[in-house]
Amino acid sequence: MSSSGVGRRALLTVVLWVGFWLMGFVVVAALLWLPFTEMFVTGGLGLSGIIAGAGAVTVLWALRPRGWFAPREQSDVAPLTREGFPALFALLDEVAVRAKAKAPKKVYLFGEASAYITMESKWFGLRRSPVVGIGLPLFAFLEREELASVLAHEYGHHQGGDLALGPWVYRTRRSIALAVDALEDSAFFLDVPFQLYGRFFLRTSSAVSRSQELKADALAASVCGVDAASAALRKVYALAPYWQAYLEHDLLPLFHEQVGVPMLEGFRRFLAEPRRRAEMEQGIEEALMRPASPWDSHPLLEERLRSMGSSGNAAATVLELLPLSGCVELLGGEREAESAWVERSIRGSLVSFQWEEVAEKVISPGMQKDWAGSNLDPKRMPLDALPGLLKEGEALWNRVRPQGIDVLSPEGKRQQVRRMLVGWLGTALVHRGFMLEVRPGASLRLVLGDICVEPASILRRLASGELSEAEYLAACEVLEDAAAAQRAG
Repeated sequence: MSSSGVGRRALLTVVLWVGFWLMGFVVVAALLWLPFTEMFVTGGLGLSGIIAGAGAVTVLWALRPRGWFAPREQSDVAPLTREGFPALFALLDEVAVRAKAKAPKKVYLFGEASAYITMESKWFGLRRSPVVGIGLPLFAFLEREELASVLAHEYGHHQGGDLALGPWVYRTRRSIALAVDALEDSAFFLDVPFQLYGRFFLRTSSAVSRSQELKADALAASVCGVDAASAALRKVYALAPYWQAYLEHDLLPLFHEQVGVPMLEGFRRFLAEPRRRAEMEQGIEEALMRPASPWDSHPLLEERLRSMGSSGNAAATVLELLPLSGCVELLGGEREAESAWVERSIRGSLVSFQWEEVAEKVISPGMQKDWAGSNLDPKRMPLDALPGLLKEGEALWNRVRPQGIDVLSPEGKRQQVRRMLVGWLGTALVHRGFMLEVRPGASLRLVLGDICVEPASILRRLASGELSEAEYLAACEVLEDAAAAQRAG
């Protein structure tokens, strides 16, 4: 990367930053011109002058510097150590030599399917050293040289001077956002020029960011080869939405209950699950199919691959990527890698279970505890009570909701009731001898012999009318007969 390119980008960023403040002061000067003119010409202030003066004060208050000189928060997350993870640090050093870059002093492990590089400042900014973060899932689905290309990409941002420009871009975006937010409810549309400038700045700075990404990609391809760099990009683009859905919907609820499970094994099961929950599939599909925007900080995958000289189809499906072949040995193996992340990311200690144990030892006891002793205890109520409970809607929520202020909308209350009744039906079936089944990505299922019931699907179909009350009542007879036969046998 040429020094002239860095200089042009730096100059553009500074010009945009100065332009924001200059625009603000021009707006203030224009508003103050009216009251000063009135005082000079008439010797007093009229209503228009008072309003314009108030507008100037409003804009000045909205433009006040916030957070520019505040001390940075120190992270309480412990970095990985060279002594604890020698294989990873050997790779970091190797890539730094190959890329003619400075190896990071600190390395952090985090939960996203991405990586980052930033600068850590000491001694009032006189000393700065690179800090790298690597997402745990990257070790699960990138091979060693593919992960090396990701690291080379991050080193490229350091070499290109992007880390020096980043804070300027972030702070200017934040200043514009705060100013627009402060002026949003003001009279005379005072926020309009700042909104227009914000769009211009976002478009321009996003173009600069995309250029930085392509240059970092070029370094990764030159250091690790086009095949490794392009394979890493394809895998991250294809798998990151799946990991995010798995993390949010399957792992975090268990962590909230202080339950630990094999994370990477669960992700492989999640990818192989043929019938993932509808809300998961929708979120994954939206992430994968999101249209390009002029505000995007990263180029399209096709552009990135084409820029580094990769041929072939840009898109990669999950089935094409299975089975996953990672480099988790760099962290000592799956168990050590997961323990390293949990120790640094989860407060408190987790009780470890295998995925096969989660249903019986975690979910089922929790469901039964939630309903034990209540006046809606599914152990004492018939299955055919479900349609009536669902029809109560808001009224049922008001009967059973937790104590405290209720801020839910009517639709929010109905959705809460549906989620609550999923647990009710599941608990009722457990009491009748059905076995609970929990699989990463799949809906909660209850199995008895050849009968398989998904409470979430039943509630959804009942609420939409797809399943009639008569059809549900007929199914209840089959379920009760199967439960009676199980008890008799």
